[in-house]
Amino acid sequence: MEQISSAIGAAKIRRASRFVQPDGRTLLAALDMQSSLGRGPDLDAATRIAEGGPDGILTTWQVARRYPEAFAKTGLILRLDGGHTALGAEGKGDAFSLLYRAELGATVGADAVAVMAFPGADDETKSLRRLAAVVSEAEKVGMPVIAESIPGSWSRDVPWDAEHIMRAARVCVEIGADLIKTPAPPDLADFPDVLSGVEAPMLVLGGPKRDTEDEAVDYAAAAVAAGASGVVFGRNIWGADDPTAMVRRLSEAVHGR
Repeated sequence: MEQISSAIGAAKIRRASRFVQPDGRTLLAALDMQSSLGRGPDLDAATRIAEGGPDGILTTWQVARRYPEAFAKTGLILRLDGGHTALGAEGKGDAFSLLYRAELGATVGADAVAVMAFPGADDETKSLRRLAAVVSEAEKVGMPVIAESIPGSWSRDVPWDAEHIMRAARVCVEIGADLIKTPAPPDLADFPDVLSGVEAPMLVLGGPKRDTEDEAVDYAAAAVAAGASGVVFGRNIWGADDPTAMVRRLSEAVHGR
């Protein structure tokens, strides 16, 4: 059968090409913590990060609409979920909810949307149904979906080892996620075991701020060497002495240039 053209499929490919380079790799800066912490990145962080040339920035609605010039030459990934803060006592379970819809992401010019998912958590159905709802909407507007797959939850009730990371990611992909943002197993040598069961690009999250910038750059290079399609770093970028220079160093680590 000859290839059947699809406007929605074409839109996904075009949008994905804004933040995934021809080598199949991507460096994303995570600039979305402030929506729950109420602090963190400097107000001009998007501009300074963009000057370094990341492949994309994962961010909030406010940054996306307030700093459009920062996204003129880099991809925009909009976080759709949230709705809880760290101002009071930390509750148990999945406190996330959908704040925006995929169509609104298209309105602000997003190249992808992102939501959390907690396969294995006691209340896993909340996040998995939320992911499915976003996938259903995103399919209608040709929008790639990134699932931030966290086995169990941030409490690590489910081990963050290769087996559970792979299974959690596989669940998210089967629901419809196009890319996965995930923690890596403690030993990156086990990362190929994660990749063997997942039919989607796997992006490794940066986690806590590293003791040195050299350590963060080395970790990004090692993750890609282990088979990751890229990394998503937050504190290790916007918390650097010079976020612009740090992006350039990480880009070289990820893309080898």
